[in-house]
Amino acid sequence: MRKRYFLLGALGGIAGLISQLPLAWVGPHFVPNGAGSDISYSGTLWNGQVRGLDYIGTTNFTFEPKKQFSTGLPVSFNSQSAAMSIFGQLSYKQLANLRFTGVLANLPTRDGRLKELAGHVDIRLSELQVDHGECSSANGLITTDFLALNEARWQWRGPVLSGPISCEGGDILVNLSGREARQEIRANLRLSKNGQYAANITVQTDQAEAGVVLPLYGFEKQGPHYKLTEQGQWR
Repeated sequence: MRKRYFLLGALGGIAGLISQLPLAWVGPHFVPNGAGSDISYSGTLWNGQVRGLDYIGTTNFTFEPKKQFSTGLPVSFNSQSAAMSIFGQLSYKQLANLRFTGVLANLPTRDGRLKELAGHVDIRLSELQVDHGECSSANGLITTDFLALNEARWQWRGPVLSGPISCEGGDILVNLSGREARQEIRANLRLSKNGQYAANITVQTDQAEAGVVLPLYGFEKQGPHYKLTEQGQWR
């Protein structure tokens, strides 16, 4: 019995010691090279802060190991920058209660068509499960207002788009739709973990201004619709 108490006490002492390890000792081994030009660390391994991450800015996190043995997730995090704000909880295979708000023009995308547009992307993700590095299930909603906020640029206004987030074959699926003023837009996106995407977008509108704007973004007129089908790299 004494040996058991001694072992438990030793394990507790080791856990307490690890919890006080400076994040600056450990963080550089986990943050990828190129994630920022002037990254700095403060706090401990279980309650720390990382500053200077590109696009993400400053990230704060707490790690509660005991939650690995309960229904909670052990890591809580939040971050803030000019490009985005994020908060949520995660474990090795799960992301939950995520709220992401991004400024469209400032997000890290390879698509230059988005760089000068006004608007936001808002994601509410109640849960996302990962299996062997691939998306196995997801439950969430994504909304974007960029079609409504660029009327001055385009002389055309589109509806706010929103729709569910799900998983299929390891990829993330986003199915957006919006309807306003005799216009209807449907956008089906597939995002792969390797950074590739596939998009199928259909616009039905009777506004002549749309016929000027949409071809500039690759849409082709097919009967009463404008359609865009493309593949590329989203990151």
